[in-house]
Amino acid sequence: MNDKMKEQLKGMITVAIVLPLIFAPFSLLLGWDVLTLLLFWFVIVPALTIYLPMKVSKQTNHLIESLVGMTIFYGFMVFMIYSHYKTDYFQVMVTSYIVNIVLVTTVTLLKKPNASPH
Repeated sequence: MNDKMKEQLKGMITVAIVLPLIFAPFSLLLGWDVLTLLLFWFVIVPALTIYLPMKVSKQTNHLIESLVGMTIFYGFMVFMIYSHYKTDYFQVMVTSYIVNIVLVTTVTLLKKPNASPH
């Protein structure tokens, strides 16, 4: 496994592990109402998904790391709470995944460093 793949894997795993570590205390301490639901799924998840790979990986483009790590997290969440698929909270979570894919992709591509003319 080359260094680039190791760095990408590090970023993906970090996102996939830290998001549930934030989710558990957030859920237990604050509970779920409309405000905390929207705050977590539409603000905290995309912010951490973008931020974490930048802190742990030496790669310059973190899009793949962010999207794969976030997808692992959402897959885990769907697996854990699938029996509640008819609830509004579940629907908000699934909707946030689609919105966050677009948001994370857009922000990551806009933050992409420009090539320096050397």
